Amino acid sequence: MRKKVTYMFAKTQNSVKRAFVRICATALSCVCLLYSFPVESMSGRSIADSAPMGTIIVDSANVRNKPGTVNTTVIDVVRNGTRVTLGEVVTVSGDPSGSNVWCKIAYKRDGDGASITGYVVDSFIAKDADINADPNFENEIASFPDSYKTYLRTLHKNHPNWHFTPVKALKDFDSSVSVQSRLGVSLIENSVNDAWKSTEPGAYDWNTGTFTPYDGQNWVNASKAVVMYYLDPRNMLTEDGVFQFLNLSYDPKYQTIDSVKGMLKGTFMENKPLNDWDGNAITYEQAFMIAAEKCNANPVFLAAKVLQEVSANGSNSTSGNYYSSYYKRQYTNLYNYFNIGASSDSDPVAKGLAFARDGYKNADGSINTAKNEEYYLPWTTPYRSIRGGSKFIANAYLNAGQNSIYLMKFNVIPKDGSQFGNHQYMTNVRGAASEGKKMYNAYAKAGILNTELTFAIPVYSGLPEKACLLPRENGNPNCYLKDLSINGFVLTPVFDPTTTEYSLVVPASCTSISIVATPASDKAKVSGAGNITLGNGVSTIKINCTAENGSSKVYTLDVARNTDSTDNFFTTSLAGDGSFFGGVEPGTTVGAVKAMFQMTDGYTLTYVNMNGQSKDDSTAVCTGDLIEIKDAKSKTVYIGAIFIRGDANCDGNISAADLTLICRYIFGVGSISEAGKHAADSNKDGNISAADLTIISRHILGDSKLTQ
Repeated sequence: MRKKVTYMFAKTQNSVKRAFVRICATALSCVCLLYSFPVESMSGRSIADSAPMGTIIVDSANVRNKPGTVNTTVIDVVRNGTRVTLGEVVTVSGDPSGSNVWCKIAYKRDGDGASITGYVVDSFIAKDADINADPNFENEIASFPDSYKTYLRTLHKNHPNWHFTPVKALKDFDSSVSVQSRLGVSLIENSVNDAWKSTEPGAYDWNTGTFTPYDGQNWVNASKAVVMYYLDPRNMLTEDGVFQFLNLSYDPKYQTIDSVKGMLKGTFMENKPLNDWDGNAITYEQAFMIAAEKCNANPVFLAAKVLQEVSANGSNSTSGNYYSSYYKRQYTNLYNYFNIGASSDSDPVAKGLAFARDGYKNADGSINTAKNEEYYLPWTTPYRSIRGGSKFIANAYLNAGQNSIYLMKFNVIPKDGSQFGNHQYMTNVRGAASEGKKMYNAYAKAGILNTELTFAIPVYSGLPEKACLLPRENGNPNCYLKDLSINGFVLTPVFDPTTTEYSLVVPASCTSISIVATPASDKAKVSGAGNITLGNGVSTIKINCTAENGSSKVYTLDVARNTDSTDNFFTTSLAGDGSFFGGVEPGTTVGAVKAMFQMTDGYTLTYVNMNGQSKDDSTAVCTGDLIEIKDAKSKTVYIGAIFIRGDANCDGNISAADLTLICRYIFGVGSISEAGKHAADSNKDGNISAADLTIISRHILGDSKLTQ
């Protein structure tokens, strides 16, 4: 905090000095009051010295009113990249969280600019004091952008033997995000908060509130913001996250069987036997070591890759006995530990096991024997699957330039430029981060974390100034209605989720209407619908649809109630219920229908389509066309709709398209306009059912004629 001071020359030098001292004391007191720091800090530093600064380097950190987690309160959450002023460092012995060292911080909160003072775990902060602490290391990371260096210095401080190499991405960050955000490329579990899922076209249906599934029913497209977070290397420069950048070549000096044991501990493979080529019993740990040496791959990575694919408990891919209810096929004595070939499908496991059985095929569909022998196919034993799968990964990825878990997921530094964003091992957007943590845990359990390790970290041009943040988990954003109707009346224009303004004319005898408003998402809430009492003249009704994340959309309905003492604007030969008129044959012209209405003196008829656009007399009538009646002052006093039985989709014809629409409606997976519902009721019983489908089908086939 700075205090602006205007200095006045005093008559004597002493008075100037006294005034200056008082001003400095006041400014210092303001600083201490603002940050609640004592003049002499508990770390032996004086706040009067330059206040130390730092940067938060974790996704989010709880800020507590006191150090520790016992008898303290979380007062705020500070996010990655936030600059903070540092205060005292306090050690809390035996804290149950395991975080014993805490640092007092002060910062301006994003959003409202409020001044926050509290305590966070000390290791969550990269401190400016560490800059240039090791000149040799500063030279080593000189080619990295400054925004990377904050995180790298913290890693070096804890692990001096780790080395970091920058590798330039082929394209800028925005281009890389666009490629990785394509449909089906970066997926996330459907169970996550909706704020993390993509709502782009093809990934989400705003009309039904459903996400498009990939790879079975459990995976959908990740949102662009989530892709940005996992693609941004700065978010992964944590002690465990950085292992997704680890060089994956085989190095017997550091990659021992003990490190593999650390990875497999507590899993279905721990100390379990399997038979090698000659039928000799070996352990899974030995199998991975043999495979690593033969194909020049890190054995810890190979084990981590299997666990990522089939989980710590194994899966149908490793059981050796799987029945696919989708394909109606049994897969016996087939194994695919790396899920190679198990691409997005209604049953990806079956697809992977089919590859384990048939392997590679030639262009004519015959088995490629030479290729299968190279990769030990078919995979009829766990050992063959591990050896063949390891060789496949090493040849296809590690030895082809994708020599880290990160590059196997995000191929942004391909040797062949045409492969940018393609030839990627996994679609799980969080897969590289997950496998990286598994690698870290294995190295930690084996006690080899502090050995010489090299991490190749991609560097992008055009990166945002700060690391990209994960979206806040605030829920589904869909605030659209999928249906808006008024029982017994016709809206103008026909309902469309993106149209928010509608009008309706009702007779003088109508004193209330019943509005039905259905949200597209079952997580949204609607207010303003239901039974609404009408006054004289125009009643403006607001229907509000509020999404789970708080966003909202207001649909406005202007209802004009005719106050004429009589409602006799016309007579007609068409059958109707006051708002909907039937008895019209397909192909009837607009002019012919207009001639069926005899207007009362002073009233005129206008014929328009369902969107309110005028139709020529020579054109054919369609279900949903509107009859608008105006009085002598050109005021609309009545709106009614025409329908043709069987023409449920409102195109003027009776065809298979109508059958499809009605079927979907019956099964609850589609909607029909109010006029379309009258048209769909082909047997005139007031319901829409299979009986109506039968009548319309017979009409289309020419077996009988549908009666209008």
